[in-house]
Amino acid sequence: MKKNIVKSLLLLLMVLMASTLAAQSSVKGMNARGVTGIIVTPTARIGWEKSDIALDGTYSFLHKDDPSHIPAVTLSLFKKAEIALAYDIEDNGVNTDLQNLLIGGKFQLYKEGGTALAIGGNFETVMGDDVIEDDKKSSDIYIVTTYGGDFFDLPAVTSMMFGWQVMEADDIKSNLNYSMGFELGLFPEKLKNYVYWISDFSNYSYAAYQYRIDRDRGVFNTGLRLDPIKDSNFKLVFTLVGTDLMDEDCRGLMANATFGMAF
Repeated sequence: MKKNIVKSLLLLLMVLMASTLAAQSSVKGMNARGVTGIIVTPTARIGWEKSDIALDGTYSFLHKDDPSHIPAVTLSLFKKAEIALAYDIEDNGVNTDLQNLLIGGKFQLYKEGGTALAIGGNFETVMGDDVIEDDKKSSDIYIVTTYGGDFFDLPAVTSMMFGWQVMEADDIKSNLNYSMGFELGLFPEKLKNYVYWISDFSNYSYAAYQYRIDRDRGVFNTGLRLDPIKDSNFKLVFTLVGTDLMDEDCRGLMANATFGMAF
């Protein structure tokens, strides 16, 4: 009961923060699936909005009891769309290796200043030999909006996502997915917009079939993102966050790095 109250207050705080924002560009980091986003939340921004063709490579490392490795590649097209392919390799601690193929993409419907709207979708299938007979698959579609401004004179960007997910494992289940996340530029005059505090709150994880972040209840992730290169043709972004911090039994760590270039 106390956990639900704390989570509700946290979500309310994030909504109040979002209501103060107006227009600011977002840092172009990738989430755990290799999609431009925060931690598990996608944003309505495209990884490359000034280049017709660009390619990103992302590696994510998650740890809770045992490690998980997620390499991903992302193709950005025509300043409007991106397609990501990720492979989640993890040990669930019971002598069964999960190997999830994660495919995602989104298309930007609108962008004006720091405000954007996009639609997207994801597909997931489990590749591990010991679980393949369960025919575990997941698909979802979503709509996400991103808008920005200043929060106590610090540049901030907020994203809100709503989606519908269908999962298949013995029987078919469906969920309403929602999340909210923000990126806050820390001390921009001194740190030159190189360092961001990022957080998101969601009722889903980066993948339906994984053992690192519990998707069956509210999840809160937070940490830092570094964007040391300000170049129109190259990207290098580092992220270090604590995952699932509201649940003592599920707390973990995620680190990822993204390198990209425009053609």
